[in-house]
Amino acid sequence: MKNWIIAALVAVIAIGGAIGAFAATRTVDRVVEVRVWEHADDPSRNYISVRTQGGDWSETLPVAADAGETSDGRFRYGDLTVVLPFSVATVDQSALGTQESSGHWSISRLYDPIYDVETVSAILGTEAVIDKVWTTAFYDDPYIQLYCRGDELQALVYWDQPIFAPVLHNPIPTIRSVYTVWRVDGSEPIIERWLPATHGMGTFAQHPNDFISRIVGGETLIFRVVPSNGEEHTLTIDVSGLADVLGNLTCYPR
Repeated sequence: MKNWIIAALVAVIAIGGAIGAFAATRTVDRVVEVRVWEHADDPSRNYISVRTQGGDWSETLPVAADAGETSDGRFRYGDLTVVLPFSVATVDQSALGTQESSGHWSISRLYDPIYDVETVSAILGTEAVIDKVWTTAFYDDPYIQLYCRGDELQALVYWDQPIFAPVLHNPIPTIRSVYTVWRVDGSEPIIERWLPATHGMGTFAQHPNDFISRIVGGETLIFRVVPSNGEEHTLTIDVSGLADVLGNLTCYPR
């Protein structure tokens, strides 16, 4: 019998975390997609499929509400544990240097005496920009910042203009992300969702470890984001020299 799709859901696996000077707080999410199936002739037979973003629905898992019920007796529920593969880039740690500058990268250090925490940044200045394509690009000075605030690693592309509507506090918890696509040198383009800073002028990687591991050792990064107005913003920037300074970011996984 043919299975009919009765619902398509997005499940979010979230890990909270604080960031530095560019936004107050944000949530890092790893998105998986969940599809609910109902048998066409027997509504009591339900299944779900779970996939990573861009995967397929080839495997279905039976849903059985046999794990327990709510305290008021109104609902029964069942639990499933699903292991999903994620591709994560790796880098030769022995090649990471601790120079204070290399290429267009430079190291900056800022100590916060209130919270007794140091922020160490690898900043790729606007002089590294090779090309920038959007309406106001002539007036904007974008840059990239990779930084450790204590033990937390972040990767930020700063656009120098408010290309996203400000992220306002909402009593209903939400996760807002934006479409990005990027590639390093001749590698395949990577499509993923990044998170806007609260002021709307920057985008944060949801998986900074993977982003950094993919650009280290590269020469040219082409990065595109589609902001609120729908106009593609495409930045081409020289990322060479990162390996020489990355050893200063001690929160980068070794």
